[in-house]
Amino acid sequence: MKHTLTFETPIPCSAKTLFDFHADTNNLSLITPNDTSVEILKLDTPLKQGNEAVLRIKKGWLSFVWELSFEKVIYPHLIVDVATRSPFKLFRHEHHFIEVDASHSILRDVVTFSLPFWPLSNLAVWFVRSDMQKMFAYRHQKTKEAIASTVP
Repeated sequence: MKHTLTFETPIPCSAKTLFDFHADTNNLSLITPNDTSVEILKLDTPLKQGNEAVLRIKKGWLSFVWELSFEKVIYPHLIVDVATRSPFKLFRHEHHFIEVDASHSILRDVVTFSLPFWPLSNLAVWFVRSDMQKMFAYRHQKTKEAIASTVP
């Protein structure tokens, strides 16, 4: 069963600035919650459609490798990555950078996922949704703070 979550935050910058911030892997550590670590094992650059990434993610006592493919990259408005290997049966992440005006944008993340072993995994959906809501609230807040600190 597919589940979709949407997270949205206004950010005081252009869509280009927001896109560039998210495309810069140096910022990944800034927006990763303290209980999680992400190590980039492989990343094809520059960021474009068809590129791949391999990440080692540790959360608590769990550790796993994620392989991602960038399904769509439309500068400066959209990055879509799809997990080709992950703990999920399906994981698709859309990063939308929506320009309101020259100095204001909306960061919108749309995550579509399904868990393996359905219907047994249905018991874990609440936990996964709750964890993602906390993680994206953190990511959006840290993105806003980091960008606000660089805007004069």
